[in-house]
Amino acid sequence: GNWTWSKGLDNVGGDGGANGPVPQNPRDRDADWAPSNSDIRHRVNLASTWQLPFGAGRARLNKNKFVGAIAGGWDISGIMVFQTGLPFTVTAPGSPTNTGAGGRADVVAGQLLYPANQTISLWFNPTAFTTPTAYNWGNSGRNILRGPRTTNFDLTAAKSFNFAEQRAITFRAEFFNAFNHPQFGLPAAAVGSGNIGTITSTSRSNRQIQLALRLTF
Repeated sequence: GNWTWSKGLDNVGGDGGANGPVPQNPRDRDADWAPSNSDIRHRVNLASTWQLPFGAGRARLNKNKFVGAIAGGWDISGIMVFQTGLPFTVTAPGSPTNTGAGGRADVVAGQLLYPANQTISLWFNPTAFTTPTAYNWGNSGRNILRGPRTTNFDLTAAKSFNFAEQRAITFRAEFFNAFNHPQFGLPAAAVGSGNIGTITSTSRSNRQIQLALRLTF
């Protein structure tokens, strides 16, 4: 297992979408200095393999060949990933500065950035942001909000069948996102949009199962 604790900062990461246009104001590049679009503060990876203690050469059910052929020879392995969410920016509609370029929203004083009961239908507080007044850049920082964390489990069950001294067939059943846990994407973050603050997408596929046979000789 390993744990990565990191912090990435830059002022060039805008993609014009969820993370806002960069630079917002070409004459004030310091205002764009913020967490990188790919900044993940914490990531934990755990990998394990469990050799089931059944069958020939193992601790249990090693004398009954029929039972051992069914229950024996199995290995169970898994990879678990836990990581914190990616940053994103709340943007303003149109071009408040009348320059033809978009920009960030204004922060409303006294409003909490996140609701008390955070859900995918209300990931952040829309009333905490508003459109800047005419001819002004938005005062909210770049990438000041965070999206959902990631929790993923990949599992594999494998069994080997030895049918000669130097030959074997290995069967593998691989389960990606084994528990079908939804990995949510970033919420809509444009002031004035009908679904602002709502998450409507996932960042990775639902459960996928792959079966494979491998001949070793």
